Amino acid sequence: MPSKVYQLLTFFFIIATLQPVYAIQDASGRSESDSTLVLQWLSEAESDIEQGNLSEARRKTQLADSLSTELEFPEGKALCNLRYADILITERRQDSAIVVLTEAIRMYPDSKLRVNFNNLLAVAYSYKGEDAKAIQTYEEALKFVSRLDSAKIDRTNAGIRQNMANAYIDLGQTTLAFEHYLDAVRFAEMTRDTSFWATTLNNIGNAYNVQENYERAAFYLEKAKSLSVQKNLKPELYRTTLNLANTRNDQERLQEALDLYNEALELNNQIRPDSPPVIVLYNLGRVNGKLGNYEKAEAQFRESLTYSQQLGIIQGEYYNNFGLGNLFREIKRYEEAIHYFENASDIAEKLGTTPFIQDIRQNLYETNREANRFEDALQYLELYKELSDSLTSIEKEQALAELENQLELDRQNEVNRLLQDKQAQQERQLQVQYIFIVVGTLVIVLIVAFLFMMRKSAREREEINRVLEAQKEELIEANKAKDKLFAIIAHDLRTPMSSMQGILHLLKDNVISKEEITQLIPELEMSIQKNVHVMEDLLAWAKDQLSGVKMEISPINVHNVVDEIVSTHAFIANKKGVKVHHHIPEGEHVLADQNALQLVVRNVISNSIKFTSKGDEIEIKTEPASHNMKIIIKDTGIGIPEEESDKVFSTKAWTREGTNKEKGTGFGLSLSKEFVERMNGKIWFESTEGEGSTFYIELPKASSN
Repeated sequence: MPSKVYQLLTFFFIIATLQPVYAIQDASGRSESDSTLVLQWLSEAESDIEQGNLSEARRKTQLADSLSTELEFPEGKALCNLRYADILITERRQDSAIVVLTEAIRMYPDSKLRVNFNNLLAVAYSYKGEDAKAIQTYEEALKFVSRLDSAKIDRTNAGIRQNMANAYIDLGQTTLAFEHYLDAVRFAEMTRDTSFWATTLNNIGNAYNVQENYERAAFYLEKAKSLSVQKNLKPELYRTTLNLANTRNDQERLQEALDLYNEALELNNQIRPDSPPVIVLYNLGRVNGKLGNYEKAEAQFRESLTYSQQLGIIQGEYYNNFGLGNLFREIKRYEEAIHYFENASDIAEKLGTTPFIQDIRQNLYETNREANRFEDALQYLELYKELSDSLTSIEKEQALAELENQLELDRQNEVNRLLQDKQAQQERQLQVQYIFIVVGTLVIVLIVAFLFMMRKSAREREEINRVLEAQKEELIEANKAKDKLFAIIAHDLRTPMSSMQGILHLLKDNVISKEEITQLIPELEMSIQKNVHVMEDLLAWAKDQLSGVKMEISPINVHNVVDEIVSTHAFIANKKGVKVHHHIPEGEHVLADQNALQLVVRNVISNSIKFTSKGDEIEIKTEPASHNMKIIIKDTGIGIPEEESDKVFSTKAWTREGTNKEKGTGFGLSLSKEFVERMNGKIWFESTEGEGSTFYIELPKASSN
C-alpha cells in the first residue's frame, strides 16, 4: 500500500474517533406535554447519533421539527437545527451542515444555543480542512459562552479551546495547540471531570500521532485508556483503544495493533450493540493485510463495506473499496484491484473531495501500469495531472513521456532507443548543472555567513562601546552625587552642629541666662528637625545606591503615617505661618513599605512647607482610583516654573531655595519617585507658578486591618 494513501486512511479514522466537545446546552422545556415530547425526541436523537443510528436520529429530529412548527416552539426549532447539523457532520456532509448552521444563526441570533451553533459550525469547517476559518468561528463561539448557565461556562470554554487545539494541530501550529490542550487539562484537573480529562488526553495522543511522534502519542493514549478503565468510561475507552491501535499500527507493532483492534471490536459490541463496527472492521482489514492474512483482511473489508452500504456511510464505502483495491493490488490480482479502485473513484467524484479523487487517480494510474494497461494508465495519469499539486511540471512531463514510449514500444523501438539516449544525455547535463548550482549556492551561503558574522561582530563592538559609554556617564553622575553628598554633609550638617557646640560651651561657662536659652531652644529644635530629615534622605539614598532598598509590602494605615509626619513638621510650619490641614480618614490603607512611604510623604510635605509663605495653606487628603488610592498633597505656595518641571523627579541632583532661603539635598523627590514605582505605584504633580502645586501619590489599595 503506498505510504501516502496509508497516511490519509489513518488520518480519516483518527478524526472519526476523536470526540469534539460540542458543548450542547439544551433549551429549557415548556410545561406543555407536547413541548416536552419535542425535547424527549431530540434527546433520543442525540443518543442515536452517538450509537451511529443516523436514520433513526433523522426520523426523530424530523418529528420534533414538525411538532415544534405546529406548537410555535422556537426553542425546539433551534435545537432541531442543531441536531440536523450534527447528523450532517457525522455523515461527512459538511457543506450542508454549514448551510443549516448559518441559517440557524440568522434565525436565532439571541438564542442560548448561539455558542453551540458557532462551535458546531467551526467543527464543520475543521472537517472540511478550513482550519483557519474554524479557529475564527471558535473564537466567535467563545463570545457567547456567557449566555449559558454559570455551572456550564467553564466546561464549555475548555471544550471549545480543546477543539481549537485540534484545528491548530492541523495548521501545524503546535505551540498554540498544546497551549489550548493545557487549558483543557487544567480544567479537567481542577474540576476532577474524569470524562473530560480522558477525552483531552485522547486528543493530545492523536495530536502527537499526526506529528508522527508515536512514542509520546502512545504515552497519552495509554494514560487515557487507563483512566477510562478505572472510571468505567466505556465510550471513551472504545475511542482510546481504537486510536492506540492506530498508533501501534503506524509503529509497525502489528500484533499489538491486532489485539487492540479486537479489544475495540468487543467494546463496540458492548456499548453499541445495534451499531455495526464499521471503523474497527476496516482497521482490522488493514492490519491483517500487512500481516499477510489476505483472506481474513478481504473478509473484514467486505463486511465493513456491506455495513457502510446498509447505513449509508458513504465515506466508509470509499475507504473499504480503497482498502480492497490495495489488497488485491498487493497480491497482484489487478483486475479486481482496478474494479474496487473504480468503485472508490465513483464515490470520490460523488463526494467531491479533492484529496480522495487525487489519491484514487494515482492508484488507478499505478495499478493499470502494473497490469500493462498503458492506455488506461495514461488516461488516469492525465486526469491526475489536472488535479495534482505535489508533482513538479518536469516530473509530470517525464511520466507522460514514459507512458507514451511504452504505448509505442512495439511499433517504435528504434525511436524509443534514440529518445532514451537523448534523455540520458539531458539527465547528465542536468546533473552537471545541478552540481554547479549546489557548489555556487554553497559558495554564496559561505560568503553571506562570513558577512553576517562580520556584521554581527561589528554590532557587538558597537554595543560594548555603548555600554561602556553609558557606564562612564553613570560613574560621572555618581561622582557628582558623591561630591554633592559630601558638600551637604560638610555644610548643611556641620553648621547646626557647630551652633549647638557653641551653645553648649556658653552653657558650660554660664555665659547665657535661662531666658536666652528658652529663646534659643525653638531655633535649635527647628535646625535639628531639618538635619534629621536631611540625614534620613541621605541614608536612604546611600543605601539605595550601595545595595538597593528591599521593599516589604504590607497593608499600611495612611492616616497614621500622614498624622505622624504632620506632627513632626508642625513646628516648622507654624514657624513659617503655614497652615497644614489633614483630612485622611483613619480606615484608609494602601499596600506599601512602611519606611519608604514615610520617606515619600515626608519629602512631599516638607517641600510644600519649604515653598509656601506666611498665610499659605497645605491640604492633605485621599481619593479612590479604581483598585488604587491617591494621596493628594496640595499647597498654595509659589509653584514650580514650567521650564523646571522636568527637573523635579530627575535622577540628577537638583534643588532650589525655599521661600525662607531653605536648601535641600536635591534628590529627595527623585528618590521618592523611585520608591513609589518600586511599590507598584506612581507619583506626579500639577503646578502653576505663583498659585501653588498639587502632588499625587497613587498606590494599590488594601483592606483596612
